[in-house]
Amino acid sequence: MLVDLFERVENFFRRLESYTEVRPTVAMTDIIVKIMVEILSILGIATKEIKQGRASELIVRVQLILTDVCLEKYVKKLLGKNEIEDSLKRLDTLTQEEARMAIAEIMRVTQNVDNNVKVVLEGA
Repeated sequence: MLVDLFERVENFFRRLESYTEVRPTVAMTDIIVKIMVEILSILGIATKEIKQGRASELIVRVQLILTDVCLEKYVKKLLGKNEIEDSLKRLDTLTQEEARMAIAEIMRVTQNVDNNVKVVLEGA
């Protein structure tokens, strides 16, 4: 899960590099900020879980010995996987919105170029 997380973060920062070269719109900036907040939240959760890893492993081993009823749900909750999974789902939603916004921006720019070409051709 952490590898997946870091791949998503890396991909976002690669796209962010493009956004620094071309000024994003206010709407795109809003989405970028939301994505960055979500990434920071996920990194915070992951850091907390990594720091608690040793204690969590001991508790999980004891739990495995005692019972296996609802174990998967308990372990996920104990390890914070639900929290991370929920954050990753929110990140996915935001990146999909980012892609939609980028497509809308491309359409707007293309339309402006088309209009400018028409003005030049009609004026010539």
